[in-house]
Amino acid sequence: MTNLHERYRATRALTERLCEPLETEDYVVQPRAEVSPPKWHLAHTTWFFETFLLSHIPSYTAYNSNFPRLFNSYYKTQGEHWIQGERGQLSRPTVKEIYRYRHHVDAAINDNADRFDPEMLKILETGIHHEQQHQELLLMDIKAILAINPEMPAYLNTPVAPSDQIPLAYLPIEGGIHRFGVNPEDGFSFCNETPNHQRLLNDFSLANRPVTNGEYLAFIEDGGYSELFLWKSDGWNWLQASGVRWPLYWHKESWHKESWHNESGHKGSGEWREYTLHGDMPLDLHAPVCHLSWYEADAYACWAKARLPDEFELELAIDRQHANQDAGNNDFFRHDTLTPRLDTHHRPAPNSGFYSLAGNLWEWTASPYVSYPKYQRPAGAFGEYNQKFMANQMVLRGGCIATSGDHFRATYRNFFFPHQRWAFTGLRLARDV
Repeated sequence: MTNLHERYRATRALTERLCEPLETEDYVVQPRAEVSPPKWHLAHTTWFFETFLLSHIPSYTAYNSNFPRLFNSYYKTQGEHWIQGERGQLSRPTVKEIYRYRHHVDAAINDNADRFDPEMLKILETGIHHEQQHQELLLMDIKAILAINPEMPAYLNTPVAPSDQIPLAYLPIEGGIHRFGVNPEDGFSFCNETPNHQRLLNDFSLANRPVTNGEYLAFIEDGGYSELFLWKSDGWNWLQASGVRWPLYWHKESWHKESWHNESGHKGSGEWREYTLHGDMPLDLHAPVCHLSWYEADAYACWAKARLPDEFELELAIDRQHANQDAGNNDFFRHDTLTPRLDTHHRPAPNSGFYSLAGNLWEWTASPYVSYPKYQRPAGAFGEYNQKFMANQMVLRGGCIATSGDHFRATYRNFFFPHQRWAFTGLRLARDV
């Protein structure tokens, strides 16, 4: 229990540290439905431990009887919950009250630690990983919140070095019959990573690095957003409705931004710039392109005469390069510091020929988010954790610069709707051999 409890305390402390650069006003803003206020993340992760763990302790009394309705995310088994797109409507409970709630639950976890049976310890570990997921979302949402401000304030006031230019190369990977997913003895995993199973892959080649801003700019200047035949039908319809013509958070120097709320803007006539968590910066042409929808990633791959890898090709590559066991040499977020590497996506880390194969950006795949063969939905409330979202979404692999190294696994499956762009998402190209 000791190591798990230390992980709990470290994870909870990191979430609060991520909020230290914020002003109180930043905690309550919700610029669009998919973005949650930081205050909500602080409370929801706390509700998770209170609801699924402390409720099993007979002597524990819930902190506030209204909080389950306010801070339940989507668990229908746990009763009514506040609508996601309306989380920013609530000025109360205050930020101070949310922190009191967190510390109340933390104290109760500490006081009752010796009462946790093996099943409760599993829930504690799940809650830790759940909070690490929300640390990623918290940083994505903070960026969206600050970006909507015309002053484009920085979250981190730290210098950012320019990226190195890495020549593009395609590295061959031998196919064959391989096992994918998680074995029970492999340690913690989410249910969507199970069961371990065999698949046949053909030989393929995978780009040694993600697509860069400069390469994506060439796609834009070549009329990529106007060429119908590069786009899936749904993507083309989304493009016409949204007015998107470049990645989220890009803009021209002379463009006076009203908002990124509608995903579009005026082209301007100056140099390209990009808003980052370090503030507004000139576009780094050698940095991996970020904040793309699946539609854009797929259209670019078509334009580049390549394709998106499927999720198992990426899992095989990540597993073979042992990126999940070598996080210190990659771009994973670290607990010990708010590293300047955060949200720069710059300095790709070499790993046996591949750069930033894991821990840089979540990379879009060609795979729809569906269950594995013989998947068993968990019983009870945790059966809602993943399975209910297995429709109309696409899989991403590889983790990102907001992913803690001890949270990532080669088998980790992330998923978003194909139009969503606010996450730390990019792409890597593949080709058939």
